[in-house]
Amino acid sequence: MPPNDPNRGAEGEPRVAKPYDFVPLSRQRPQSERPTGHDRYSGDLLSGTIQGTIIARSPVHVASGQLELTHGQPPLVKAHFRRQGQLTIPGSSLKGAIRSIVEAISQPASCLRVIQNRYRHEAGNFRACTQPERLCVACRLFGAMGYLGQVAFQDADLIEGESVVIESPPLFRPRSEAPLYRRNGFVRGRKFYKHGELARGTVPLEACAPDSVFRLRVYFDNLSDAQLGLLLVALGQGEPGLIPKLGGGKPACLGSVAVEVTDLQTRSALQSALQLNPRPMSLDVATAAAVTRHIDTVALQALAEILPYPGAGSCPAETY
Repeated sequence: MPPNDPNRGAEGEPRVAKPYDFVPLSRQRPQSERPTGHDRYSGDLLSGTIQGTIIARSPVHVASGQLELTHGQPPLVKAHFRRQGQLTIPGSSLKGAIRSIVEAISQPASCLRVIQNRYRHEAGNFRACTQPERLCVACRLFGAMGYLGQVAFQDADLIEGESVVIESPPLFRPRSEAPLYRRNGFVRGRKFYKHGELARGTVPLEACAPDSVFRLRVYFDNLSDAQLGLLLVALGQGEPGLIPKLGGGKPACLGSVAVEVTDLQTRSALQSALQLNPRPMSLDVATAAAVTRHIDTVALQALAEILPYPGAGSCPAETY
């Protein structure tokens, strides 16, 4: 056995398989276009709202950065995020999770927005968009430096369920310098954590219990029907259906959530801009999600194979 074998633990036993995989990058480079903006409107673009619920399939923990007294055992836990005392999934966390899916499945391809500066050369043609007037489809939808995106996520307040204390394994930061993150000198792909049986450890976390329900509200402005379809598929409303992951502890199988869209209201962006107060029109969610011109079906299938729910096994309890 070679020394420092990454596939072996401290005692030489085989390591548990890491609970993630990569969606390969597209063979086509991202296509940058001028964004629609917020001051130009067209009759064939849509504005509106997506409403529904988010259901926790495994415990959900979004760290507040604070420790909380429990007046019991364990005495201290890492607290879940709250807004005005209400347990909440911040809109920024939800937006980041859905954006990562959009970046992975979009056609034309989207840039690699999150990559450390020292690894930028390894992103090849997928370097992050830097010019607000020339953006990939994900940056047009969700925003980039100097550009406010066309999609906004409201904080998702807890409306049913309660907090629990779980003990999760300690985790290292992602080791993006490791060889497994690249292939032939370039970034291997976009990393997604799998679903599975919850790992147990020694770090106490406050989390929202499985089956907890959160309120979902998403606003969109100036989207084409294909962009709206892309957003809905990323929210798990297409085929195959996706179960996103968000928050902390994803390597330990926390953060699996299902999205149920109950109401999709749209109106003409042009009429809204002219303050004509058009009556919102309800769209069938499945029909809107079936508009797949902006979806790379190969990448979508690759992601669906990483994210089958409930998953095939247990997440590793060891520190890695």
